[in-house]
Amino acid sequence: MEKTVKPESIFVQIDGRWNIEGTRAVYLGPNERPGSDPYGICLVPTRFRSGVISATVSLKDRSVSARLVVGYNAATGAYYSVGIGGYDYAYLIDEYYPGRGWRPIQATGASSEIRTEKPQAIDVAVAGQRVSLSVDGVRVLEKSVPSPLQGDQVGLFAWGQQEVVFGDFTVQGDNPRIFVVMKFGEPYDSLYRDVIRPVSDKLDFEAYRADEVYRPGVILEDIKQGIIKSDVVVADITGSNPNVFYELGFADAMKKPTILLANRSMEKLPFDISGYRVVFYDDTIRGAAEIMSTLEKHLESIRRWSGAD
Repeated sequence: MEKTVKPESIFVQIDGRWNIEGTRAVYLGPNERPGSDPYGICLVPTRFRSGVISATVSLKDRSVSARLVVGYNAATGAYYSVGIGGYDYAYLIDEYYPGRGWRPIQATGASSEIRTEKPQAIDVAVAGQRVSLSVDGVRVLEKSVPSPLQGDQVGLFAWGQQEVVFGDFTVQGDNPRIFVVMKFGEPYDSLYRDVIRPVSDKLDFEAYRADEVYRPGVILEDIKQGIIKSDVVVADITGSNPNVFYELGFADAMKKPTILLANRSMEKLPFDISGYRVVFYDDTIRGAAEIMSTLEKHLESIRRWSGAD
């Protein structure tokens, strides 16, 4: 599923002074309130978690920044911004949280390398927690941010006292991804094929396991990347497989939304996950119907939270 913002009046000003005409937005400077930080933010109505957001940017000098906002949370005001300029670097990803301010997550290149006057095309690709920045088609930055996006709004960010011009803003959203963690072989393959995949398809999630994506052979780093790039993890903990629990621990460290599945034959849950909500299932036709219904409800809840609709 792909969503693209159409060229119409799409921006809503949050901070700073702007001149907006369709997909073109010009940052004119900060708010005129005494003591205001010199920055501006505009947001668009399209909900976004994974995909690509793009714009052209023109900077008058190297004292300003032009970035794209992802994961803006209207309740807290927290967000990530990705783009050109800041902290004396050319390209960066940073995080803002009210009360804590801004902090760089990843940065590269000296600010003296920033091109001015001439428009530059910037593309920010988001896959779960993996964020990359391309400038004029060249990937200059890639990093896994420390936590899933806290919100589902995107837009523009500018810093400085000088004019910054943004144009051709577009958003292309992808379906949310589910990374499935389980033992391979029966009966797990049937659970994946006959239950998890059909429910995921019904709700427009893209479900996949490591053995479907990373070939030949599955190594630990591939699995980590699958978890990082997912929006939610579904893990079957039946049998207390050490590999499954390692991967579950990694998902927990990444603060990834996780749904646990377990066969009712498990007599006792391991202590470390006793606080998790677990969906139990039976190896019966009725059991399959019940787990499909319960899994669907969990994914619908996550989908509403993620803003994928």
